Amino acid sequence: ARDQYRLLEEMARCWKEHRVTMVMVRDIFMYMDRTYVPQHRRRPVYDLGLWLFRRVVWERGMDDDGGGDGEDDDDDWDNHGGGDRGGGTTTGPLKSDENAGTLGSVASALLLRVVRQDRLDRLEDAPQRTQLSRDLVHMLLELAHAGAGQFDDSYAAATGGGNRGGGGGGAAMGHNGRRVDANAAAGGADNIPVYERDFEEAFLGESQDFYRAESASRLSDAAGLGSSRDVAPSSSDNNNNTDGKPAARYSAMEYVRSARARLDEEKRRAIALDLPPQTRSALLRICETELIERHARTLVDMEGSGFACVLRIVASSPAVGSVAAASANDRLRVVGGVASEGGGGAERSSSDVVIDRARIADLASTYDLLSRVPSSVSHLRDALSERIRLDGRSLVRDQETGVAPPAAFVKGVLDMRERFHAVVRDAMRGEKRAWKRTREAFEDFLNADARAANCLAVYVDELLRTGLRGADERRVARELDRVIVIFRYLADKDVFEAYYKNHLAKRLLGNKSGSDEAERAMVSLLKAECGYQFTSKLEGMFNDMRISKETAEKYRCHKKALVNVGNDARDAENGGRPVDVEVSVLSNSHWPSQNVEPCALPTPVRAAMDRFQKYYLTTYTGRKLGWQTSTGSAEIRANLPPPKGGGKARRHDLSVTTYQMCILVLFNTRDVLTLREIRDETHIPEDELRRHLVSLCTPKHRILRKGSKGKGISGDDDTFTYNADYTSKMTRVRVPMVSMRDATGSASGVAGAAAAGGAADGSSAAAGAASSSAARAGSGLVDGSSSVPIAVEEDRRHLLEAAIVRIMKARKMLSHNDLVAEVTRQLSGRFVPPPQFVKKRVESLIEREYLERDEGDRRVYRYMA
Repeated sequence: ARDQYRLLEEMARCWKEHRVTMVMVRDIFMYMDRTYVPQHRRRPVYDLGLWLFRRVVWERGMDDDGGGDGEDDDDDWDNHGGGDRGGGTTTGPLKSDENAGTLGSVASALLLRVVRQDRLDRLEDAPQRTQLSRDLVHMLLELAHAGAGQFDDSYAAATGGGNRGGGGGGAAMGHNGRRVDANAAAGGADNIPVYERDFEEAFLGESQDFYRAESASRLSDAAGLGSSRDVAPSSSDNNNNTDGKPAARYSAMEYVRSARARLDEEKRRAIALDLPPQTRSALLRICETELIERHARTLVDMEGSGFACVLRIVASSPAVGSVAAASANDRLRVVGGVASEGGGGAERSSSDVVIDRARIADLASTYDLLSRVPSSVSHLRDALSERIRLDGRSLVRDQETGVAPPAAFVKGVLDMRERFHAVVRDAMRGEKRAWKRTREAFEDFLNADARAANCLAVYVDELLRTGLRGADERRVARELDRVIVIFRYLADKDVFEAYYKNHLAKRLLGNKSGSDEAERAMVSLLKAECGYQFTSKLEGMFNDMRISKETAEKYRCHKKALVNVGNDARDAENGGRPVDVEVSVLSNSHWPSQNVEPCALPTPVRAAMDRFQKYYLTTYTGRKLGWQTSTGSAEIRANLPPPKGGGKARRHDLSVTTYQMCILVLFNTRDVLTLREIRDETHIPEDELRRHLVSLCTPKHRILRKGSKGKGISGDDDTFTYNADYTSKMTRVRVPMVSMRDATGSASGVAGAAAAGGAADGSSAAAGAASSSAARAGSGLVDGSSSVPIAVEEDRRHLLEAAIVRIMKARKMLSHNDLVAEVTRQLSGRFVPPPQFVKKRVESLIEREYLERDEGDRRVYRYMA
């Protein structure tokens, strides 16, 4: 091998000497170059020297002894099959041990061998041999211009060309075996650059074969593909999967690092050899095709270490506070598909989410590699989108089956979004198409039904009730911004509005908001997203509460200013003391509507309400008040007898709902009542009555004793007895409400023994007054439901018809498809109407003569003035 490399050294030495000589000759014949050469279409002196070097040295036959001229020399070339003197060589380099071939083909083969040994890291004297290869590449690039142009070279043939490589007159054997004119063949070969013909084509082909074999060996599961002699052996050749199949020689992450190293190595080699730009770009394309494009899908789908597998691990990072999260820094992490100790890859984000930064770095390495071939990145986007959809559908199933409550469903979506946001931002470098696919994937599973809008409203309700209590401004802004991100994914924004308005009404009327600033900040964010019309009713609710507080203050001042106030006989049941009421006066158009008849309030409360109504209607003329007793609350004082064994009487101030107040006051005169008797005297709706009664019979707050066993109420004859033995450590007791499911379901419970004695003394009460209310009866608003509420469906019908009329009034005439597209565009801020829904509303408008069909085209509508 060392002797063969001497050929390259000698050729480089001869080339340097020849080049120096030709520069000297060119300077001597400078005048001839300027006058004679252009006039007679001859080659310039220096170019002629290059042309001769090419013909005499580079295209010299390997069996040529170098002596003699003329026909005998021609026969000698013909007999050896060396091609014509015009450079009839093979298009690729030949091996040195073959009789046929030229000196140039052998030198090219040796150059390729140097490159191959360098790729395998087996090249001896690498710096010297690399420099030698660089000099020969420069030589080929310069010789490539030797045949450029149309010149009259007949004088060279007439003089015999000076050597075997130059070619003489007469004929020679061509590649196909027939005799061709030597001068004609020489002219055709001269037009082919030596560099492209003898080196570049073979170099690129060799590079393609090398990297195709190496990449296939590293990633193939087949036992025989990893045994190529030209690929460095791997220590993992004999590793098998658990199913007995031979394992891939490299994991996906190891392959990614290896491929990146190979690409960087080829760039450095191209610079070291000083390859021309066109060769460098072609070489890079070949490497990217063989190392990346051909195996992009494998790198994504490889079991255990592929992009999709690592993405699944990142997506399933445990939540903060769990045992798994606590040990996140101590667990094994996958580095290139190999389990290794320690690393500490988990990191807590600004929210309570664990993000595995080590594996995101692995994903980033894969993305950086595949992004070199833009078409391959689509596989990464597909894997990202599929993972989001799978995880999202899993959350939906958990919510459907009751495994996760609505708030937990939204928390899971928020955590998902946080992790995949980190993946796209850090691993996929914030690519716009990846952001788009992420948004589409979230929208896909969130908009499968109305469940997400419902659950998001419940989550916001819990957040604003207790989640943000005592939080600083930065945390409030961060949490609300996360909610708005999910809100943007929703198509049924009007469903969210209905549920949110319902929960907001409860918070405002029950004074349950954790922070007024957070409430107003949420409304401001919704306004920025959907416009003023979306939040006008919400802002009206806040305005009503502000006016109600001002009205209550004025009413208190009015009562203090009264000097001669006659006693109301109806207050006798309350010990002659008037009941103090705080009334919230609400606008009918802003608050959620209901059709629930007022219950029968205690007489003292009714008297206090009449006094307020008289004051209000006197102060504000032209208005009408409608009392909504289903939303109020009350403070009542329970005077209980001394406990058995002696002691003093007990007193508790009970915080209850208006319905519970009405029930408890009945036990001032009787100790035992049946469900039927309570219903007849209070007129409370059946479901609400059962729910409020069960709330008063819970083990923790057993103010009443239920006659039947279990949690539920057996029937109309089920009895309720006043519990004189009720006790609590607290003087002020808030009685919580049970869920409707617990109130109506049948379950075993603890039954208390009946007891008599004591009385309940109602001392104060608060009732809600409005021409509308926040209750959900008749509206179809059920937390966790996947269906669109009836009230929202009705609103959609009116909105859609109004939009159709508005569009047709402006356009006068429009086709069906254009109308559907324009209606969808205008209403997309609230909901996306299905085409069939639009069609039904159009038919309804045609029946009511708002629109008509065009006589010439039934698919075109006309507006009827």
